[in-house]
Amino acid sequence: MANIVWHTKFGIHLDLTLEDLGHPNLPNLWTTIYDTDRLYAARSIPVSERDLQCGGICQEAGVTAWMYLRLRANGRREAVHERAEDEERHAAPMTPEHQAYQERIVRAAVTGGFRADCEVRTRTGRRGWIQTDTLVQGESGLRIGWEVQLSTADTHGPRSVRSRAIKATKHGITPAWHTDRADYARRHDTQWTRSDKLPAHVIAKAGDLRVVSGFRVLDFWRCDVRALYRCPATQRRCGKVHVTPKPRDVLFDDLVRRTAAGLVVPIKHRDGASTHRFWVTRIDRDRLEDLNNDHTALPPLPDHEDGPAGCEPSPAHLSADHPRPAPSRTHPCRG
Repeated sequence: MANIVWHTKFGIHLDLTLEDLGHPNLPNLWTTIYDTDRLYAARSIPVSERDLQCGGICQEAGVTAWMYLRLRANGRREAVHERAEDEERHAAPMTPEHQAYQERIVRAAVTGGFRADCEVRTRTGRRGWIQTDTLVQGESGLRIGWEVQLSTADTHGPRSVRSRAIKATKHGITPAWHTDRADYARRHDTQWTRSDKLPAHVIAKAGDLRVVSGFRVLDFWRCDVRALYRCPATQRRCGKVHVTPKPRDVLFDDLVRRTAAGLVVPIKHRDGASTHRFWVTRIDRDRLEDLNNDHTALPPLPDHEDGPAGCEPSPAHLSADHPRPAPSRTHPCRG
């Protein structure tokens, strides 16, 4: 629940802790708004069309969180979030582990010569915003929006991940969701990565932090008698070229820098009736696109590969005319 409500039609904030809602010049304001909301509910009008939004933490975070009103038997007035994840935003303060991840992402990005900041709002319209945990400014206008969901979150996790990922992508931000929960990492609503559950002081260290899920190496192979895999399409050898994604561990800091450099990219891969989402090298992505255009030929390897997934991004594409910015020594995640 929240005590501050934004009325979109009236353009005012309503403080439910005050008898007059903070507007003494508007008599019977609560009765008017509450009765209207109950009338909308009786007519099955969606909560998102009832003019009431969270005017507190959610609005400050740049999130549009629709609400409805409730009156308890003891007379207590309540505004209830339509979505559980918006409600959780009020109850769950940032954990030390979450903050350690934010600071580590910024440090890794800055070390690689990229700009990064935490809790970034990106305008999506006249009144809309996208709130990003940590936003990394990459090569050629590329923006990577890191979102961290740890084991302290609700069992069911964020329920609007797909819609948030789509919204971020629509506005030019590549979503990168990271977790320490195996059940989150098995979801395919976005490209999740996972590390083991660690305390904040370990996450904050400068040593290696391994990503154990979410990155794949694509193995391209011809479906003939020499193939190591079964044909995914038929019971026989079809003679076509197929691809098998193979999990590979990578280092978290390298992943931050390589996504910012555009050397590691998100893809969707169909396997029968299922769609899987994960990260691959840019070269593997390009080869997969070649394969989708022609299943009869192995996609060619480029003359110069990006290098193994765990190494630093190559600076070969930089020049004196386009140098990376000098690393910052500030800590933008700290208030």
